[in-house]
Amino acid sequence: MSKRRLALFLTGMIIIIAISVTAGIRSYNDEQRKQASEQVQQELNDQMTAQGWSAYEYHKLEGSTVTLFTNADDTILGLGIMKTNGEFSSSTRDTIEETPFDWAHLGNGTDEYLGVRLNNQPEDVVYLRLQNSDWSKTYMVNDPRDEGYIRTYLITLEKTLLGDWTIETLDRDKNVIHAEQL
Repeated sequence: MSKRRLALFLTGMIIIIAISVTAGIRSYNDEQRKQASEQVQQELNDQMTAQGWSAYEYHKLEGSTVTLFTNADDTILGLGIMKTNGEFSSSTRDTIEETPFDWAHLGNGTDEYLGVRLNNQPEDVVYLRLQNSDWSKTYMVNDPRDEGYIRTYLITLEKTLLGDWTIETLDRDKNVIHAEQL
């Protein structure tokens, strides 16, 4: 084997080894993040269960897990966030009055969330629209092409809920079903 072929062979082997090591490290790091996220969700679930809360849903985000939860008789709606470092914060809202939908807000200026629970005919609600005087965004909640529907929805907010905000439920034609000032 000539020196040139040997050099090309060794270079190729080094490249293959480097790619394999990089892929292995990436896979290991992804698995570690996944396990940390699952551990955070389990800790959050344990903490909420111990306090008598039950979760509607969990949302795994980068560095944290957010949950929309309620109490045993559905008279309180809350949002909780647990970061991977174990830091927990929550916000709850009384929902004793029957309304077409309930909502809870959790925010600290950097992380802002709005959880919505549809109470009356959630199968008719296709969109949620969040708006203030200079901003509006519509979120698809239930795809009318699907047979099923959901009752709860979590919005990761792009803006802080300061000032006058309104949330609306909309039908498939984007007609307002119900609106409420936040």
